[in-house]
Amino acid sequence: MIAVAAPFLASGNPPDGLESAFFSIYEAKPFMGSELDEDAAGAAEEQVIATTGNDFSYGGALMPDYSIPGMDKTGEVLAVVIGTLLMLALVFAVAKVSARPDN
Repeated sequence: MIAVAAPFLASGNPPDGLESAFFSIYEAKPFMGSELDEDAAGAAEEQVIATTGNDFSYGGALMPDYSIPGMDKTGEVLAVVIGTLLMLALVFAVAKVSARPDN
């Protein structure tokens, strides 16, 4: 139920948790705020690219930014539901494989 309601309850403007932490570390956004300094964010991304050689391209992502491209809110709901079901299946599979044989 939360997975279906999440896209309607969450704001699309501020960065998500991972992006928020990244921008806070590089001082492009206050830790407890949602105001993003676009210039500082761009500089932070460029600094990381120069240091690591990795860029921030989501071109290969199946569901970039928690959505299915071209499906608006329906795509967001489906992406969250599919992601939740995939993680539940993964956890179940790991538990099944790692279970002791005597149980």
